[in-house]
Amino acid sequence: MVAGIFSGSEIRLQKIGGEIDFAISSKLMDLSVRPLAAEDFDAFINYWLGLSQAEIERLGVAIDSLPSAARMRSDLEAMLVAPNDGVRSFVLAWCINGEAIGHASLKDIVPGDFGSIHLHMWRPELRGKGHGPRLFCLAAVDFYERFELRRIICEPKADNPAPNRLLQTIGFPLISKRIGRSSELSVICKLNRYEIMRELAENFLLTHGSHIRVDS
Repeated sequence: MVAGIFSGSEIRLQKIGGEIDFAISSKLMDLSVRPLAAEDFDAFINYWLGLSQAEIERLGVAIDSLPSAARMRSDLEAMLVAPNDGVRSFVLAWCINGEAIGHASLKDIVPGDFGSIHLHMWRPELRGKGHGPRLFCLAAVDFYERFELRRIICEPKADNPAPNRLLQTIGFPLISKRIGRSSELSVICKLNRYEIMRELAENFLLTHGSHIRVDS
């Protein structure tokens, strides 16, 4: 497995046991992604069940399709113990200084082939601070590695500016537009489909450091 660590102007790629632990470090904070843990469940559930009406409309959430808190917790617990080839969805926590502040989920997983990525920053005060593109790229590379994927797509609501801007900032190509649902939690709406190319995610991370080395 491979992990990426930012430290000032340097990126280090390091092989770590059997678990991926991608991270970016700077003088002010450490950005990392890891599998959602039991201690993150409350924040994850509260994010979904605490969405305002404006956020529901912006994200295109089908509120009647949201599972109960108990069902969310049960599904997350099952995810943590399932083998990688036995899950259809998986959640990575976005962390700053070790604290979960958002998540990326991969849905419609076909191990060895395909997945659809979704992104959510739980804390409004951290949005628009420049953390999202790095955390998203760390998550994308993790998902590619974890499930040995060949392709990932992302389909944000076409009129939701934040995720579209994030994906365009990184440089992922917009490959199509359609009307439909991006997941089982979404309403039918206009969607933009982006190709989340592994090499673009890796290059985005690498260009934020001056050099790279690989540790085995």
